[in-house]
Amino acid sequence: MRRCPVRVLMPVPDRDFDVTEVAVPWRLLTDAGHRVVFATEHAGTRPAGDPRLLRGVLFGQLGAAEEPKRFYDAYVEDGGPGRAG
Repeated sequence: MRRCPVRVLMPVPDRDFDVTEVAVPWRLLTDAGHRVVFATEHAGTRPAGDPRLLRGVLFGQLGAAEEPKRFYDAYVEDGGPGRAG
């Protein structure tokens, strides 16, 4: 049975979202051939993931795992939200 690709609307806050909760589903959905469209709080805003999760909260520790960070980097390269500070 062949599945048709679908467009998925993913609401995200303008800033400081959990990169694991956004980048991992984005990767799985796009790998499956679906198109992910992001809805932000304010039109024209380029949302950004939480920099503490990207670089670690305490001396580089307690942040997102490496795989979600790689997915987030790919997500940014594909035109998704930019990296925050």
